[in-house]
Amino acid sequence: MTTVPTPNPSSAAHKDSILQKWSLQGRNYVVTGGAAGIGLATVRSLLAHGAKTVFFCSRGFCLELVQGLQKEYPSQLIVHVACDVSTSQGRGSLVTAVKEHIMTLHGLINNVGTNIRKSMVDQTEEEYHTMMQTNLDSAYFLCKLFLDLFDPLGATIVNVSSAAGVQSSGTGIVDAMSKAAMNQMTRSLACEWASRNIRVNAVAPWMTMTPMLEEAVKKNPSQLDKVKAWTPMHRLGQVDEIAGPIVFLCLPASSY
Repeated sequence: MTTVPTPNPSSAAHKDSILQKWSLQGRNYVVTGGAAGIGLATVRSLLAHGAKTVFFCSRGFCLELVQGLQKEYPSQLIVHVACDVSTSQGRGSLVTAVKEHIMTLHGLINNVGTNIRKSMVDQTEEEYHTMMQTNLDSAYFLCKLFLDLFDPLGATIVNVSSAAGVQSSGTGIVDAMSKAAMNQMTRSLACEWASRNIRVNAVAPWMTMTPMLEEAVKKNPSQLDKVKAWTPMHRLGQVDEIAGPIVFLCLPASSY
């Protein structure tokens, strides 16, 4: 005689509650610099995990990219905003576009960044300000501008920094300064806004094969051989491998 086990409703409910922590269904996110590289990989991963709405920005228009994403994820809202978030006007355009569509924001991914690789002696004052405004000012001011939109029940900010902000990586003084400042901003803001139920974290990847890196080394790709030798896995990271930790920090599973 075979005994059929009786289903345990509480066990099924527990399983469902666990799985819900790995889903972004019903949630809205903003990704800066989301048209290429780590940013685009993050946009795709957010959508794949069920995000209801994903806004992303870049300096130029990318209609074909947006149409492709909408075809791939027809039931989700994907909004692209062409703006330069290193400027006050650009940040205002992004915030206005977001507020036209949603009332509540669950996450902001400050991914936009740039680097002009030069020595301190050769770096111009204009280049210095361009990098600091793009890498640091954009994140600082967007956090402030979106504050009243963050879900009071729980929201997340993920700042995409760099290993250059932790130790010298040969990518230039200004790049290192801006990323180190972003890391410290993350630490301080995490403490300041914890009482608002806003988690603030940073992801600081090592060398990753992005379009910006490809452009930087195209004249001498062999310079990456030294980077690979320094890396325990003896290879560069891929954008999807960086998007994974970013999206994990957006999931309810990372609530603490």
